[in-house]
Amino acid sequence: MGFSMHSEENIDKAFLAFCIEIVLMRMGMPQYEKVVSKLEKEHHTYLPECDKNPEVLKRVLQDIFGDSYDYILAEIGMEIREISTKKYYVGFLTAMAK
Repeated sequence: MGFSMHSEENIDKAFLAFCIEIVLMRMGMPQYEKVVSKLEKEHHTYLPECDKNPEVLKRVLQDIFGDSYDYILAEIGMEIREISTKKYYVGFLTAMAK
């Protein structure tokens, strides 16, 4: 069976969610749970879906972390850059930085 673009998209999506989760868990489990809960309850979405609408994740992170948002975004960027400079991830980080 060949490697399809759909499989690659799923891998990208999972990796992005994993990087975000790592950073949020470093901030503390209560903060991680607060982000996940707010995404679900207020925006009816989940971390792996934030690649389609990074503005929602940005809003939630800014609401919860305030001035620390830039730090969190930088940490997510560092996690991603450890592995990839792929356009998919760069586009996500660019949207989050606007």
